[in-house]
Amino acid sequence: MLKETGENKKSAHSKMTGSFRLVILVIILFSVVLVSMGWLLKSSQTTTEAAVYDVSKLYLEELTIHKEHQFASTLDSQIQQLFVTIHALRKSDLSDLKTMQEFIGQMQLSNGFDFFALIDEQGNIYTRNAVLSGGTKFTFGRNEFTKPLISFDQELDHRDLVLIMIPMENWRMEGRRLTAATVGIDAEAIASGLSLSGNTGRSFCNIIMPDGSYIIRTPHDHLGTNESLFLTLEQNACFEKGTSLALWQKNMEARQAGMVVYGLQDILHYTYYMPIEGTDWFITTTLHYDLISGNVDVIRTTLTRNSMLQLLLILLILLALLLVYASMHKRNDRLWMEKMQAEESSKAKSAFLSNMSHDIRTPMNAIIGFTNLALKNVEEPDKIRDYLTKILTSGNHLLALINDVLEMSRIESGKIQLEESECNLSEILHDLNNIILGQIQNKKQEFRIDDANLVQENVYCDKLRMNQMLLNLLGNAIKFTPEGGKISVRIEQLENAPKGYGAYVIRVKDNGIGMTPEFAEKVFIPFERERTSTVSGVQGTGLGMSITKNIIDRMNGTIEVVTAPGQGTEFIVKVNLRLQERQKESTKGNAVPAIQEEKEKIFDFEGRRILLVEDNELNREIAWEILTEVGFEVDEAEDGVVAVEKIQRSIPGYYDVVLMDIQMPVMNGYEATQAIRAFEDTKLAGIPIIAMTANAFEEDRQAALNTGMNGHLAKPFDVEKLFEVLAEIMEKAR
Repeated sequence: MLKETGENKKSAHSKMTGSFRLVILVIILFSVVLVSMGWLLKSSQTTTEAAVYDVSKLYLEELTIHKEHQFASTLDSQIQQLFVTIHALRKSDLSDLKTMQEFIGQMQLSNGFDFFALIDEQGNIYTRNAVLSGGTKFTFGRNEFTKPLISFDQELDHRDLVLIMIPMENWRMEGRRLTAATVGIDAEAIASGLSLSGNTGRSFCNIIMPDGSYIIRTPHDHLGTNESLFLTLEQNACFEKGTSLALWQKNMEARQAGMVVYGLQDILHYTYYMPIEGTDWFITTTLHYDLISGNVDVIRTTLTRNSMLQLLLILLILLALLLVYASMHKRNDRLWMEKMQAEESSKAKSAFLSNMSHDIRTPMNAIIGFTNLALKNVEEPDKIRDYLTKILTSGNHLLALINDVLEMSRIESGKIQLEESECNLSEILHDLNNIILGQIQNKKQEFRIDDANLVQENVYCDKLRMNQMLLNLLGNAIKFTPEGGKISVRIEQLENAPKGYGAYVIRVKDNGIGMTPEFAEKVFIPFERERTSTVSGVQGTGLGMSITKNIIDRMNGTIEVVTAPGQGTEFIVKVNLRLQERQKESTKGNAVPAIQEEKEKIFDFEGRRILLVEDNELNREIAWEILTEVGFEVDEAEDGVVAVEKIQRSIPGYYDVVLMDIQMPVMNGYEATQAIRAFEDTKLAGIPIIAMTANAFEEDRQAALNTGMNGHLAKPFDVEKLFEVLAEIMEKAR
């Protein structure tokens, strides 16, 4: 009895010890969870604040650049007018003061100058009704004043003026030599032009001197009435995020742009500053934090709510783990595996976005850079032509990248569906020759097609995707095969295929630069390109092979690569295709078919009237220029409602064709087309309509045709393709 009692006590003690350990374990785990949640919230808040800072800096930088260009354009315009005025002065007889003052008044009135005057060598200022003593400030030596000079004055004409002065030579009036002409711009007018509408009192733009004194000032309560911005900030502001007034002043001395963050009257300010070209002044753009704090608060609230939900979920999981203690290790292993997979997926997405950002910025930098160079060399046609050629090349490269990225996105989201139709494999292969002939000839390469071992060539497949896959493989071969190289496509039919199917092997081979074994293993990974000096000069998105692999996977086929550095590359595609019941007459052959050059059909667009329906003003302007250049009479409509009304009020035959954008406000292109097709007048209802849209996929083209449109053009459109489609549809409508 005593023995049993002792054992019961020992068992109870053991249970109590086990329960105590479980309680300790729960407390430890709960503490870890709380600490983790606190760290997560703090980390999320830090990341959010950093993102807000970066976005604010980017927004303010773009806004400041825009305002600086706006101010610089105002100065340039006034300088040009001043030069024209001086030219008129040289042709005038201004032998005495009265005549000259009459001329000054006339020029000020006719040019709309806020202030206009001439300055002599002693610094005297001649206005339309007075002679002012300007002092040494307006006395210029002959060698120190050779280009336009910009300054600020608060005394002339009893108002704040931004003065622009240009030198004058060989002109005298009553024994005195005139040295300069000046035009003044009212500072209030400039301030009005630089004002930031929509956020009154919470965003503003100023122009300051290096010492912080104002040139142009937007009224703002938080900055007080001081004449110096730096004085106000030195006395009242508290700088944050590693910025300071001293660093700001140092950057201004070095003529560098930057951003500062400071608190003033309990409000956080973001100020971006940059130098104004041609002056020693700086333009500043300031944004109140409360303009974006609402969104930040939403983010914080969402993070807090999600974190609390995560905490509750974790606690429930811990409770479940305690109740099913025996399965803890197995469940932990599973959770660990899921975590590793999530991290790998996150890394893959980060790498994809990083590579995509780099590949997009590369042509964008070229486009922006050469555009700026073109603007600076507008009077040199040869340079302009060279810059435009490079801009067009970069634009086409960027368009190809965007198309490939969108194609990858559609494939991964499962939106790509194979549309099988009757196809002839030999015809598909030989049609490729027409597409790539120009590239082959440019590089003086040899291209052969071998379909001699093709027995059953009539199959069911998605011709569009089959062409896309083959063009990607051939495009790679052409790019990475040097001049004079050899490229071939061979298709064979194997035995032992499933009933009703044919087993086919397509080999695309070249004797180009080849690939290393390491890179060959990841050639189908998005954005992967071998980093060698031979490849570095070849443009590409790095998505072609990945798209090709996805298409082949959807066809339930396989692709492999055989390659070695310097020994060329061979891609081997194996796929089973459903056979047609009847096999048509063979069109195969093992030689590249000759290209019959047809005479270009020229369609006369002179006098033809077209209705251009486009909500974007820039797109309308581009299309208008292209169409009028070939003889079209262009009528415009900014949305679908206007287009429907114009056609309804017209007589049959007034418009030959309609170019219809799809995405528009009020009424989109589909709705407008349906409204037109519903007209009682069948002739008006039957007017040819061509879709003009940035939605460039096959289903978008099909949607346009199903709506009742006669054709589809993808934006940005190819000009030759535009005229070809217009000619074809207008020819049918005759």
